[in-house]
Parts: sequence; structure tokens; C-alpha cells
Amino acid sequence: MSTGRRPRATLFVLAHAVVIQLITFAMRPTLSYAVLDVGGSPALLGVVVAAFAVPALLLALPAGHVIDRIGERPSLLVGAGALIAAALIATLARNSVWALLLATMLLGVGHLLSVIGEQAIVANTTSRGQYDSRFGHFTFASAIGQTAGPLLLALPGGTVETPPVELIFILCGAFGIVLLAISVFVRSSPHVHVESRPRMLSSALSLLRTRGLPRALIAGSIVLASVDLFLAYLPALGHDRKIAAVLISAMLVVRSMFSMFSRLFLGPMVRVFGRKRLMVWTIAISAVVLICFAAPLPAAALMVLSAVYGFAIGTCQPITMSWISELATPGSRGLAMSLRLASNRLGQTVLPSLLGTVAAATGAAGVLVATGIVLFGGAWSGAAVGEVLGEAGNDDGAPDAI
Repeated sequence: MSTGRRPRATLFVLAHAVVIQLITFAMRPTLSYAVLDVGGSPALLGVVVAAFAVPALLLALPAGHVIDRIGERPSLLVGAGALIAAALIATLARNSVWALLLATMLLGVGHLLSVIGEQAIVANTTSRGQYDSRFGHFTFASAIGQTAGPLLLALPGGTVETPPVELIFILCGAFGIVLLAISVFVRSSPHVHVESRPRMLSSALSLLRTRGLPRALIAGSIVLASVDLFLAYLPALGHDRKIAAVLISAMLVVRSMFSMFSRLFLGPMVRVFGRKRLMVWTIAISAVVLICFAAPLPAAALMVLSAVYGFAIGTCQPITMSWISELATPGSRGLAMSLRLASNRLGQTVLPSLLGTVAAATGAAGVLVATGIVLFGGAWSGAAVGEVLGEAGNDDGAPDAI
């Protein structure tokens, strides 16, 4: 990619990141409300969360492998099409639990294909030693969309406890068309010609043999699953405690806003605290905060907890992105990013399915407590990768020693 085209290409990728996250973070809590509206139980929300992850889990590695061969743009186009289909199905058949599950699956596929394409472009167009800052900026753009999405829950037309579900689905479909238009203008990163490409499974196994990588992936997948569970069960918590939908929307927005702050300053924070310390402590703080949600606190206190959780949880994902990008060789970064996303989807599949059963006995608050306990396991797993992640980057901008 030439120097002249790079700023414009970067702008398109960042705009794409904003819109995809806006759609996802508007539709997912709205799907939770829609399931509850048609008589679904809180326990069923665990199945809804898993439905987002399962199809994408199966497609992650093949998608990354294909991206390395043909480029990122086709993945972005297909992903946008899947998102439009998800919004259309949710709008036309929102009174059917099965249709809502299908819409959730398509949303998961569209999100996966879009995010792998975005991350591969960033990884393939960034110089070594600059990954923390570049992925910090990329996830900052993503957090803008994550902040704007929940604002749709506050639109007029619903009830005190339920947002205007149909209107939100229609708007998400419109944003899906905008996403498709942006995808048309995104160009794939320069293709790397490799004489002999290893097979997909061989490349994935080679990455997994890297010292400390499996436990780093476990930590990252637990962190992302906790965000999904928070997104799905905060509306249920509000439903249980008769908290207005506009306040739940505000809590989700606050979480995203403080994630933006943490990601915008990720590079300086890594230099000051080191990758290991930053990752472990923020995961542990997130665990404590989620457990506190079970207490009968006023809405103002829950708003503060949402802010703390957002700031703490917003650091681990960019760190794992930048580190895996440094490990991967040119021509295999799409597969490396898909391996990370596959492990995340595995966590999004297993944890919600297991913890969703907790909801039947304890309600949404019990699920958040259980998620906090699991996050302590993620902190322990992250603590084991200090030698690999290293401390702060070197002054000369070189990547951390592995």
C-alpha cells in the first residue's frame, strides 16, 4: 500500500470498525429483550449468547486461511451481507424464538468475518514494534461503535422496561447497508507471495506450540466471554429489578466509553506498567466488579461499576492482538487472528452455555457473580504468560522479547 493511500485506507478500516460494532452492540441486547418478550426464560439467554458464537467458531480458522490467500475485502463484503440478513430476519420474525436464534447466528457470522478482515488489515500494514499503539487505536474505533450501539435502546417507542425492538432491528439493517458500502471501498492489504504455504491445521498447531500462547488465548477468551455475558444479562438484571431500559442503555454506554479510554492510551499504559501486569490486574479488577453487581445497589452505583468494568476489561483484547501479530509471519496473520478469534468464540460458546443454567436458579445476578469467579481464572491464566508477553516495549520501538 502506497504512502499516499494509507491514510484513506486506514480511515475506511476505522469507519468499518465503528459501524460493525455499532450494529453488534445494538442488536445483541435487543435480541435479549426480544427473546424475553416472546416468553423466553433468562436461562435461554445463555443459548442466545452461544448461538452468536457457535457458527463463527466453526468458520474462524477457514476464514483466516482464505483471507491469507485472497485478501481481506471479500470477507468484509460477505460479513456485511450476513449482518443485513440477520437484521431482516429479526425484523420480520421477531415473535419466533427460533427466528431470533437464526438471526443471532447470522449476526455472529457477519461479525466474525468483518472483524477478522479488519484485524488482518491492521496486522499486515503495521510495522513491528507499533502493534500496541495501532491496535489500541483500532479498538478505540471499535469502542466508539460499542458506545453508540446501546444508545439505540433509549429510542422512543418502547415501554419503560423494553426498548423499541422492531425499530432497532430496522435501523441495524440500514447500518448494515452502510457497512456494505464501506466494505466496497476497503482495499485488501498487499498480498504476500509464499513459495510453499503450510496447511491450515499445520500452521495453527505451529502457533499453538508457541510457549505461553495457549494460556494467553484462554485468558483472552474468558475476558471476551465476560463482555458477552454482561451484554446479555445486564438487560435481564434490569428486567428482574424493574430498572428502566434507558438506564440499562446508559450503563452499557458507560462501559463502552471507559473501554475507549483504556484502549486509546493502551500504548503508554503498556510502557508504564508492562503487558503482564496490566493484563492480570485489569482482569482481576473486572472479576471483583462483576461480583459486586449482585448486591442490591442503586442505579447510580451500578453506573459507577459499569465504568470501572469498562475501563478494566478494555485492555486485554488489544494486548493479545498486538502480541499475536508480532509472533505471526507475513502471509499467516489472517490465520493467527482467526486462531485468536476461534479461542474467543470457544469461550463464548462454553461459558454462556454453562453459566446460563445458573440463571434458572439465581437469576441474572447469579450469572454475573459466576462470570466474575471465572474471570479470576482468566487472571491466573494470564499471569503465566509474563515471560512471553514481556514487560514494556523497548525504547527503540523493537517488539518485546519472546
